[in-house]
Amino acid sequence: MDEALKNENRDIYKRSRLFYIFEAAVEYFLATFVAGTYLAKMTTTIGMSDSLTGIISAFVSLGFGFQIFALLLAQKKPIKPLIIVLNLLTQLAFSFLYVIPIIKLGKTVKIVIFICLFLLGEIVKNVIYSPKMAWEMGIVDDRKRGIFTAKKEMFSLISGIVVSVSMGSLIDYLEAAGNYRGVFILGAITMFVLTAIHTTLLLLIKEKPEEVSREPIGQLIKSSVTDKKLLILIPLFVFWNIATYSTTPFYGTYQISDLGMNMTTVTVIAAVGSVVRAAVSTPMGKLADKYSFVNSLNLCFGITLVAHAANMFAGVAFYTVYAVLHAASMAGINSGIVNLVYDFVPRKNRTSALAVKNTVVGFAGFFTTLAFSPLVEYVQKNGNKFLFFDHIYAQQILSAFSVIMIIVCLVYLNLVVKPAKAKIVIDED
Repeated sequence: MDEALKNENRDIYKRSRLFYIFEAAVEYFLATFVAGTYLAKMTTTIGMSDSLTGIISAFVSLGFGFQIFALLLAQKKPIKPLIIVLNLLTQLAFSFLYVIPIIKLGKTVKIVIFICLFLLGEIVKNVIYSPKMAWEMGIVDDRKRGIFTAKKEMFSLISGIVVSVSMGSLIDYLEAAGNYRGVFILGAITMFVLTAIHTTLLLLIKEKPEEVSREPIGQLIKSSVTDKKLLILIPLFVFWNIATYSTTPFYGTYQISDLGMNMTTVTVIAAVGSVVRAAVSTPMGKLADKYSFVNSLNLCFGITLVAHAANMFAGVAFYTVYAVLHAASMAGINSGIVNLVYDFVPRKNRTSALAVKNTVVGFAGFFTTLAFSPLVEYVQKNGNKFLFFDHIYAQQILSAFSVIMIIVCLVYLNLVVKPAKAKIVIDED
């Protein structure tokens, strides 16, 4: 009898949560090596302009727009096998990006192939994002989402420091030796190995059997689009994506071309940011669990406001301040946004709600980058002159715009979202 009770109370998902933490870390490494300065190094090598690189970086946001197709997977159980196959396709597409700079093809052909592979990877990644999140977070206790997310992120960041700094140092070593081809061979091998490890970890994570809504896809979309609670949150997420994608897609080339950083400097700054982010992740998770994700977002938006304000001034020192403070703020923003949706939306509607939300904000972010790309190109072609400024980088102007948009986020969060969340709590009581 005691043995039967013990087996009944045994947490069969404990090991899966551990594999989930490892899987998230490897996924973080893979994402790091196709973003920021790593992406900029590939695009500049094959001859892309800074503005085009910015647009390609914004494909990350454009990919969000395809999350609506996640609803095609919402009623499929088990979802794990399909997610693993599609995830493998995504990561292979990203891995082959490192092969393009070293193959013998014309510049235009390389650019077209690069764009197609990157866009394919982002689209497929985002189609499976919501069901993958629902699968993996489904094995986590709702009462411990904040602290679990913080621990998961901490592990990714700390292990990411070792991986990123090692990669940055190796790249600088190869470039100093004049072995530029070796840089991309190293990147390709690293990506393919990490892809194999990531796929193995996904296979080890169990899927929790859950009741699935049998509503038609059209009805799922309609119920999410007309969900008044979700509609309250959408403007906040749109404002945040506008603030983010008006600046960050242009920072990779800014570090390399304008500030003259080598990969070691870039990765060391990123490592410092990761240490800070890891240090505040657990306190931020506890803060969110205790005082709500609305309050944790208030704090994090305030920190990133200061970060972008610092980046209005040119120089490695100011960029370092930005990078560190921005990293600290992201300890609560990413998880806060997802968990805010979880707070407002019932469990059965979370996949469709995340898909609809990410579709809207994804297109908002992409078209924001598209709108600001001509400004970046204009300032650069004009000798870094703009209005009455004799020497100013386009990224400084964009940082000022981000500051304004983050203020808008804070105002909306406190005047609209916070009162709505309080009402939801009262209604539930």
